[in-house]
Amino acid sequence: MSLYPGCKKMLHMDWNGQASRRKSSTVRVVRHCVMAAGLMLTAVSQAADAKTTEPQFAKMSNMASKSLLLDVTRAAESARMVTVGDRGHILYSDDNGMSWNQAKVPTIQMLTAVYFPSDKIGYAVGHDAIILKTQDGGESWQRVYDDIDLEAPLLDVWFDDVNTGIALGAYGTILQTRNGGKEWVDISSRINNEEEFHYNAIAGDGNGNVYIAGESGILFHSADSGRTWQTLKSPYGGSLFGVSAGQGEVLIHGLRGNVFRSTDQGKNWRSVSSGTGETLFGSAVMENGKSILVGTSGSFVSGKAGQWSAVNRSDRVSLSALAPGADGNIVVVGQGGIHRMSPSGEVLEKGAPTKSEKEQE
Repeated sequence: MSLYPGCKKMLHMDWNGQASRRKSSTVRVVRHCVMAAGLMLTAVSQAADAKTTEPQFAKMSNMASKSLLLDVTRAAESARMVTVGDRGHILYSDDNGMSWNQAKVPTIQMLTAVYFPSDKIGYAVGHDAIILKTQDGGESWQRVYDDIDLEAPLLDVWFDDVNTGIALGAYGTILQTRNGGKEWVDISSRINNEEEFHYNAIAGDGNGNVYIAGESGILFHSADSGRTWQTLKSPYGGSLFGVSAGQGEVLIHGLRGNVFRSTDQGKNWRSVSSGTGETLFGSAVMENGKSILVGTSGSFVSGKAGQWSAVNRSDRVSLSALAPGADGNIVVVGQGGIHRMSPSGEVLEKGAPTKSEKEQE
């Protein structure tokens, strides 16, 4: 039963109306050490939020832009950037990350990923299998799904258009909506993941190809925008924390700086020297074909066609995700909150204050 009447429209039923399989008691153990983009941080479940019949709202904080943030994106066909993270924090910027506003968010749970299929409509996911939706570019959010009993955090989200998308995460959890988040169904039976390995990341290339990467090197590909899935032969047996696709290539990456590149929809993979032994969490393929990856110890890897160079920030903070701004520079998030960097890895400024912080200066 949903704790938020009117938000979760249906239980775990397949599109054909058949009840989905349930997690075993062994799998459904309370474990809060699974983080978006592979950040292995211990998180304490906010019990107060779970026990109330009405959602608690994230606390408005002058320090939100400096708190732990796990994902960042730029809204489609827009200059707006949105980032999500600890304690239900969501912030948005319209000036390439120079200043930020904190959104009104109906949860204090950790949020792990965010995706905008349009300039106004976006989705965010997190712990307690929570899914949020915005229709005003990230300024306000509504719960459209939650399942505390599932005891599995959602770790990534992707949408083909404003109505059709997938949210996935720990223990093989994968949900799909076809009506803009009104209904979410368990589609785990469509993918061969009997061991219920974690799904860590999902990405599409804009041409119908969608990729999932996860624990123990699991890899899956859909050529029809997520309707059907096939298992890919993985080039790596360790955990993969990120996948990005575009400009005719697919990148997967994970532990110890391991990166692999495919130019034939995952049929064949080539190991690429990242120039670092750090674990790589976030990546993006830019419009000019350049790739950028970030990870532990402030690692920042950039280059084109697999020829990359690596640098490390002097503060050595772990970085979890990145997104290009409209000005050509990069907004990176992770420990210490929001960081602006150049495409080659130079630090542009130490912090990105919220408007309220600027007013106090």
